[in-house]
Amino acid sequence: MSRNRSSVAAWLGRGVLLGALGLLGTGCATQSLNQARSQFYSGELTEAEASLAERDPPRRDRVLFLMERGTIRQALGEFESSSEDFIRAFDYLVELERYSISRGAGSLLINDNIRDFVGYPYERTLLHAMTAHNHFSIGNWDNAAIEARRIIASLAEDNRGNFPDEPYSRYLAGLALELIDDPSNAALQYRLADEAAAHLNIDADTGRISYAPPPAPDSNETNETERVEQIWPQPRSEPAHQQPPDWTHELVVGLQFGRAPGDTGRLGHRGGAQPGIYAEIYIDGQYAGRTYPLTDIAYLRAETERIRALRDAARAITRIVIKEGIAQAVESKNDAWAGDLVRFILFGLLEQPDTRRWETLPRWFHIGRVHAPADLDRYTVKVKTAQGRTLRTFEVENPMHRRRQQWVSFHRDLGR
Repeated sequence: MSRNRSSVAAWLGRGVLLGALGLLGTGCATQSLNQARSQFYSGELTEAEASLAERDPPRRDRVLFLMERGTIRQALGEFESSSEDFIRAFDYLVELERYSISRGAGSLLINDNIRDFVGYPYERTLLHAMTAHNHFSIGNWDNAAIEARRIIASLAEDNRGNFPDEPYSRYLAGLALELIDDPSNAALQYRLADEAAAHLNIDADTGRISYAPPPAPDSNETNETERVEQIWPQPRSEPAHQQPPDWTHELVVGLQFGRAPGDTGRLGHRGGAQPGIYAEIYIDGQYAGRTYPLTDIAYLRAETERIRALRDAARAITRIVIKEGIAQAVESKNDAWAGDLVRFILFGLLEQPDTRRWETLPRWFHIGRVHAPADLDRYTVKVKTAQGRTLRTFEVENPMHRRRQQWVSFHRDLGR
């Protein structure tokens, strides 16, 4: 029996050594990712793409590399190559779901960093939303609908479990289905987006968005409304608007702002420590309407980590028991010093949390639906604080495509 225990301990020890060497070999990959992220948020998009273009990432970071590079290429307007990256990432995720048993066992022995990156549930859903952005941006409505169905599958209760629903992706699925003339399923997604976004009213038949009215003072919903107002502060006023008679079409604008938090320390209170921003949309100098915030990544991140905490604690306890067993086996074969050395390696050097995240994601995802003329060729965006102060103004001409009487345009604002 003792001989068997010794051979098991030796096998586990070799596994620890190989895992540790594998982690040490990922330093260059992490450096490339961090460099690309820094360049991306500094506006050096071409340099950011170059930092990842020729890299052959380790298997464990392959999905993350493709997510980050796909986002950078999307910002550069390279929509087809961006979609290729996102779709490859999805294909790898499907593969990992089938063949992840051995890597999962290794993570119990070493730490979660050895596992292949699969992202949080909302990151996997947004992978399809970001791919849909690319298809919308080249007017490929059928492929956008394919991503809509993948969004729906990702957010199905059997796949999502008790993690929060994600209203922006729900809305995007509804829009894609609306554009391929599937109004009943589009309405269902708009209705689910409305349920997931407590601060908004989303009309299931039209997709039009407005802020939900505050409840009566004696309502049980008052506390929830105050919490939502912390996360999504409403603007104090809105410019007067009278729709010109020749504005017979509709413009659907998807705008993304800010930077997704890279670590838990930057999350703030339930994702709502920083006041939200929004955008006013102008056409030919006339106010057309505004955008509405559907998803805050910081809020999703905080809720996801809260839900995962108990499960991760159970994994950590199991890993501690296994590591202590290895240390005791080494100690019994050698001496206390050898056991302490193994404990130092296992607990001091290798017990590190997995902090990998998709960091080129924006923080806020907005949608605006406004009336527009048939000959629309550009629109103006004024980015504002919740208090109405203008932060910056810019024009959008491209990408913008028309499907019958609807113009569709998605844009990432990288203003700092």
